[in-house]
Amino acid sequence: MTRITQRAARAARRLVQTATIAIALAVTGSALAAGGQISLAAVEYREGHREAAIARRAELMERMEGGLAIITSADRSQPNRYEFYTDDTENKDFVFLTGIYDAQPPGHILVLNPGGDTYREVLYTDRDVVEASRLSGIEHVFPRNRFLEHMSSALNDYRNLRITQLRFKEVASDFARGWGNDNKILYVNYPRFTNLNEPRNPRLDFVDRMQAATSELIVRDAGDLLDPMRMIIDDFGMKNLKRAIEITGQGLMEGMKTAEPGLTTLQVMFTVDYVYRLNGADLGFPTGVSPASNMNEEIKWETTAEEEAARKGDARILPGSLVHFDTGASMNHYSADIQRTVPADGKFTAEQKRIYEVVLDVQKTVISEVRPGVTWQELHDLAMRMLKDAGGWDESYTYGIGHFIGMEVHEHGDYVGPLMPGMVLAIEQGAVVDGTRVAFEDDVLVTSDGYEWLTRFIPIEIDEVEALLQEEKLVRPAQVLELD
Repeated sequence: MTRITQRAARAARRLVQTATIAIALAVTGSALAAGGQISLAAVEYREGHREAAIARRAELMERMEGGLAIITSADRSQPNRYEFYTDDTENKDFVFLTGIYDAQPPGHILVLNPGGDTYREVLYTDRDVVEASRLSGIEHVFPRNRFLEHMSSALNDYRNLRITQLRFKEVASDFARGWGNDNKILYVNYPRFTNLNEPRNPRLDFVDRMQAATSELIVRDAGDLLDPMRMIIDDFGMKNLKRAIEITGQGLMEGMKTAEPGLTTLQVMFTVDYVYRLNGADLGFPTGVSPASNMNEEIKWETTAEEEAARKGDARILPGSLVHFDTGASMNHYSADIQRTVPADGKFTAEQKRIYEVVLDVQKTVISEVRPGVTWQELHDLAMRMLKDAGGWDESYTYGIGHFIGMEVHEHGDYVGPLMPGMVLAIEQGAVVDGTRVAFEDDVLVTSDGYEWLTRFIPIEIDEVEALLQEEKLVRPAQVLELD
């Protein structure tokens, strides 16, 4: 890397004198969250989940083709779909259907029995049964250790039980009644992303036991029914997602203002994360802040320390460079996902403007085409044509057109079929031209007749970005390195 100018060094030292928020504070906030802390703001935004969960369970049972559904919460070993994001302690399907968070190992088990008479919804739990019932809206709640007992009896046809047995095994009898006389269909929420070299998750051991007990059991993936439900975000989910987007905008804009020459990408990243924590949000995934200039050049570092830090993701921001952000706050598992590219000096150069305007035009054009009936492939093809027409920039396309968002940052769902109202898309564009990288990502809601650009309030036009970078910083990281 080239040597930091004296001007940048003096600016950095002024940051020391005027610092109001130390980076260590953001680190502390992250550590607290990792230790299982939950904010009051997040708990408040859970209001309404009970009612949403009741409606979701009813919809799932309507989608089932008979049989039973068994939805388990996670144990502490279950990771997120993307292991490099965050470790989950909760199964998203279970939270989605119950409104119960913070499941402790071995967790909870939800049984849905649409063909039953009385016990259509049953919850097994290690926590207080009254509290579990209050949170979920499920009337019939039992200690977790009753689950295998009930399922064992349910595998026997209730017609073969004596009247005296039925009296004491009414739950199991109702499960058996729901299964009916034909093959016993069992829907299970399998992990969405697995390594075939790894053993089956211990939370699914009961499936093996049940299959060994009867040849009539037909096991299906409950995700085939749940994924389409999660793709269409309901009122509760939208409330949390929009709040996550609002907080992401606050943190991102503060980071954009902070990304000055002399600071490091890690300092800027912690600034963004601090704003998230300050507003009671979690991180949907680790915040990414990285240099976006001179990407095709051999990097030369001034010191061994700088080289070591850069190889681990903490690079010094240089005068004249671009800085790229990829970040998203999360509220009750609903996460935003947004990207922006900004000039470290507060103003774009003529060359940076040229590249920026072309990629931005692609982004805006693709977003304008979002509506019910359009497919991901059509949006992707549009972006590729525009980048190719710009000068063969499609060869440097760095993303793919985007993905669904919801309870996962990259939500499960159908990426082949047409878009439908209620889906929320993260639309991505990115190109590298002569070593300069420009990228955008925006969250877009599919409406009944078009789209709503949920992240439009975050500056994206050149004049908007440059105006933002002149605003006063609300969070100023402490500069702890003495620069020459």
